Amino acid sequence: MKAKLLLLVVAVLSTFLGGAEMDVNFNKAFYEPGELLILQVKGMDRPMDYTVSVSRNLVQCVSLSGSVSHENPVIEISLPYEKGGYGLDVTFDNNLTISRGFSILDNWLESPRYGFLTEFYSDRIDIEVNMDYLAQYHINGLQYYDWMYDYGKLVYEEGTVYKDAWQRVREISTDVIRDLIDAGHRRNIFSMAYVALYAVTRELGEMNPDWLLYEKKGDEWNAVSFYERILLADNRASSGWTAFLLEECAKTIDLGFDGIHLDQYGYPKDNESFTLEGEHYKPYKTSLAFMEFFDSLRGKVDSKAVFFNYVNNWPKEIQDRANLDVVYIEPWESCNTYADLHAMIVDARKRSGGKHVILAAYIKGAAENSILLADSLIAISGGRRLEVGEFMRILSGPYFPGADVATESLLNTLRDYYDFQARYEDFIEGDFIDGEELTVGTTCSSTPQANSVWLTAKKSDAGIMINLVNLTDIRSDLWRRRQRRPKFLENLSLNIPRAWVSGGAAIYFCSPDGFLRQIRLEAHPEGDHVLVKLPQLRFWTSVLIVEQ
Repeated sequence: MKAKLLLLVVAVLSTFLGGAEMDVNFNKAFYEPGELLILQVKGMDRPMDYTVSVSRNLVQCVSLSGSVSHENPVIEISLPYEKGGYGLDVTFDNNLTISRGFSILDNWLESPRYGFLTEFYSDRIDIEVNMDYLAQYHINGLQYYDWMYDYGKLVYEEGTVYKDAWQRVREISTDVIRDLIDAGHRRNIFSMAYVALYAVTRELGEMNPDWLLYEKKGDEWNAVSFYERILLADNRASSGWTAFLLEECAKTIDLGFDGIHLDQYGYPKDNESFTLEGEHYKPYKTSLAFMEFFDSLRGKVDSKAVFFNYVNNWPKEIQDRANLDVVYIEPWESCNTYADLHAMIVDARKRSGGKHVILAAYIKGAAENSILLADSLIAISGGRRLEVGEFMRILSGPYFPGADVATESLLNTLRDYYDFQARYEDFIEGDFIDGEELTVGTTCSSTPQANSVWLTAKKSDAGIMINLVNLTDIRSDLWRRRQRRPKFLENLSLNIPRAWVSGGAAIYFCSPDGFLRQIRLEAHPEGDHVLVKLPQLRFWTSVLIVEQ
């Protein structure tokens, strides 16, 4: 029975990964400088000749040709040594061109694209194909959600199979966890262990009252709890809880994980709780204790990655000093509108000295228009969104095993969006410049708001990137809300300041909505501006200005 189920799963995933129509699949989530890229060609109906072009910032750097067949459906490409975002265009002899994007990095933390896993049961049979699926989205880091044995005691040491810490219902196998980690490593995908940094079981906490945080209710002092099931503990370097959890984190790294993803619950805020020292209760500053724990953890896990969840962007005040690899934010009521979302990302990048920002920004899987609009805005603002992980699932809420099933259509579109972000990463990572002089022949705004085109510009060593996000005809400015599909706009007249376009510059159109490979536009100088016609704007369209 298991063998039949395996064949069924492989058949379904193979179809999704390009079994029905021609496609090319990457063998890794990213590539190291000079590495060999191996493309798997899917959906051929006969032997075919091909030509390949690899480009960086629109300049071709690799060109080759050859043939593929059912017996040898592989294209091998020796990659350049320069790091950054790259475009890939493969043209077959049936005049079909498949365009994609990928990254060359020394380390995944240089450009983290984060996903999630929730299934660790003993009979899991789709590990290899699920990792192949994730590689197509360039997911190079994974949060293993609720993998641990218990709050506090993370690694199960009395066997290899146990039940999850929260409900004691979901089966977890340490052998499967190791298999997932190993399968990820073969594809340059790295694994982060979810750890609640101050959550301790009630039994263990009551055995160690000096570990806990307290609050006064009336005349009584009570331990601070989460849903009355878990107690919250003191994260200062001097705390016995910290010493205990650091040892557990070290065991987690020994299990094979590549880093620790720390979670909190958004409370208690600074000076809202107390520690017990002897017989005295003393005010506790949560944010400073968090930072002490980050420093202590760094000393324990050496060079491994450390993330931390800024729940509702709190405490953002420590983002400039926190010893962490990224800024990971779970936005709630403090971030409701598109303008809020943009401002929060820009502030976090500035405040943290340019660290990558990853958002656990939850949107229901059925709200496909909302997902594409939020993804566009987050990417342009300088962030990445946690959404892809388990096969055909979209993260839709804070309990990750409840992720929504996504349509194949949405997932194919998201693959284009991830390819686009990788291909044009050097442009997207530029700095915002004043775009007040930009106009586009319809209602537009320099801040994201409903019933307008959000129009911005960035400048980098690669050139200037003008981004347009279509917010026309949507229901509201609230990014979580299920939105109507924006009004499709064609033949827009974009006016660009003439000072941005030197005599040797060329202007190109591209979009994740069907135009991954750039198209050169004809420029028409008109006084202080240059006019170009844009073929379309569905959700996100970009214009690139580059020196030739």
